[in-house]
Parts: sequence; structure tokens; C-alpha cells
Amino acid sequence: MKRWGMVISLLIVLICAAGCGGGSSAPDGNTDTEPGQLALKQDKEQTQNADTGTRPSEEATAGAEQPGEEPGPAQPAPRADKGSGQKEAPAGTGGAGKNSASPASEVSLWVTRDYAKSPLYNDRVALKPGDSVMDILKNNLDVNTQYGGGFVEAINGLRSGYTGSDKKTRDWFYYANGIITSTGALDYKPAPGDVIWWDYHDWGGAVFTPALIGAFPEPFISGYRGQNPGTAVLTAPGCERQGHQLAEHLRNLGAKNVTVQPYNEKTVTKSEKITLVIGLWKSFAGEQFWQGVQKQRKKTGLFIELAPDYFATLDMKGEIVSRYHQNVGAITATGSGMGDPTPVWLVTGLDQPGLDRAVNLLISSPGSFKQYFGAVVSGEKVLPVPVVN
Repeated sequence: MKRWGMVISLLIVLICAAGCGGGSSAPDGNTDTEPGQLALKQDKEQTQNADTGTRPSEEATAGAEQPGEEPGPAQPAPRADKGSGQKEAPAGTGGAGKNSASPASEVSLWVTRDYAKSPLYNDRVALKPGDSVMDILKNNLDVNTQYGGGFVEAINGLRSGYTGSDKKTRDWFYYANGIITSTGALDYKPAPGDVIWWDYHDWGGAVFTPALIGAFPEPFISGYRGQNPGTAVLTAPGCERQGHQLAEHLRNLGAKNVTVQPYNEKTVTKSEKITLVIGLWKSFAGEQFWQGVQKQRKKTGLFIELAPDYFATLDMKGEIVSRYHQNVGAITATGSGMGDPTPVWLVTGLDQPGLDRAVNLLISSPGSFKQYFGAVVSGEKVLPVPVVN
């Protein structure tokens, strides 16, 4: 994978790194392009942006600013449950890895709205040989399409476009194993056990959400489009124990080629694997890479403000909702663009109790953040982000 560039070039005084045993910029304005027009370019312009392999860098973010590379309607979307209520998956599934109890001929189909605030459909559904994502949608949901059948215009009556009393642009976005896709629903062929997740939301202040945590243990088990490059667990000084715990947990779930190594900023920028970073926030706070991820929230999908003395939950516009000053951790994910097969996950804490709690959630209670875009952990509370009123 090409080296990730830096989103911004800020000179920041490095905060002293400490071991695990010791101690927002306004988003860019939305494009005026009608969402439906972007759908016509989904397999040309978007794919070009998606699989370049660059991390959130000046190059990657510059590409994301091009209207033809915004993620929205390019991905046909699903709809809510047919006429009834939400279908709940069996309890305790957490995520839908290939090691789960679901038969090999099934995938998980999730439909939510408003950054997953409202679940609409949640079920394991049949996967027949050769089925595309569009086939799966039409077999289970009431779907209306446009532009030759390649763009999902509505699901169970919930339509894309300038909708609602506020006339905001709302569209369907879809994710495969927690990674925003670069391929239209007609062409994406899921594998058995995959998690296909559709969310209906406005373009807001952060339309670009390259990776989500709520399909865990995906993408660590199945990867993206049948390709799994393996996982690199990177541990800050003093966090080796937690790193090995998470690595062993992933292996037990069925993840292949999982390695553990010391954290280094250059390792993140050059990684050719799915990357899981673990450590106290003060170990990373002064680095340009992580400052860049925060600066470009609209494109990196970060709905958490990570500061030296607090973690804050953000709303869809990237504005602070609540600050937490102790016993706080966070789990979030990002990527270089649409269809990035090597996203970066960050498991961090403002303090030791917060970090320990975040690590324990991944191991013992993944269902507590199922279908979350990201999460802040405050004491015993697991808070989804973005905050949607």
C-alpha cells in the first residue's frame, strides 16, 4: 500500500509518551451536486478513489473533495423491514464473522437510519450463488431503483433526495464488513457470513465515513471483497499485554495472519494490513497523523474529539455534545477512502481505566457497540457517535 500522507502539516509539541501501566475544525461545505448524478459515476470515479491505498493524507483528502468521489448515492441502498417491525438477530452475535453460527449460505443484512440511531431491519438472510447485494435487497426488502437499476432510490418507502422539512440531502450509504464500498450494489458479490449494512442519513458535516466499528469482528475475519491482508496489532509502550490479548481474541474468532508489534507512526502510514492501534491517547496526541485524522473529520469519519484532558462525543456536524474527563476510552475506525481494505482502528483511553474498559469491550462485550459508527466509553456507559438528536 502506498504510504499514507499527512492530512495537515501542524507543528505540535510532542506530549510525553506514557505506557499503559502508568499514567474540531469546522467541516467543509457540502457539494451542491445532486446525489443521484453521483450514482451514475459510481464504478468509474469512485473506484479510482477507493482502491488507491493511500491513508488519510493530503492526496487522499484532496481526492475526496471531488464531487464524483463522494460516497453517497453511488451505493444502492436497502430498506426497512417489510411492513412489520425490526427483525432482531439472535442475541449475543455481536458481529457476523464467518466463524458465527450462521449457515454458510447466509449473510447479515442490516438497515438503519440517522447514523444507526434507528434500526430498521436486522436479519440473517439467504445468499444464493452469484447473488449481488442488489439481489439480496430485492429478495428481502421493498426496493425502488433509478439509473438503470443500479442506484437504490428508496427502501420501504424511505427515499433519497432533498427530503424532510429541512430539505437536507439524504441518501443511502452501504458498508461491507464495516468498510464503505467502492462498488455498486449490482456488482458487489458478498461472501457467506459477510455483513451488509445500509444506513440512511443526510450528508451533514461528515458524509465520508470510511470505516465503522459496529460490524465487529469484521473486517478482521473476512476482510473486504473476499480479500483479507491480515491484521497488524500495534501497541504503545506498556500496552503489550492488551495487544496480545486482542490478537489472541481475533485469532480465536477466526482471523488469520494476526501479528503484534510496537507502535510507530510510520508503521501506521505504511501498513499493508488492517491495523489495530492500542494505547493511551497521550502516546499519540502530538503526532501529525492523528492530528490530521481529527482535522479532516468530514473525510475520516471521526465523531470523537480526542484532547489531552478530555474525550468528547460529537454530533453529525462535528460539534461537541459532551466532554468526559476521567475513566474514559474510545473505539473508532477510519480509512483512506471508499473501499479501503486496510482500515485503521484506534482503541485508546484518556486514562488507564478508560483504555482497559475499551479493550475489555472488544473481548467480552462486542454486542454493546453493535451497529455503532464509533463509541466513547465512559465508566460503564458505551456511548454511540455521532450523537443524533
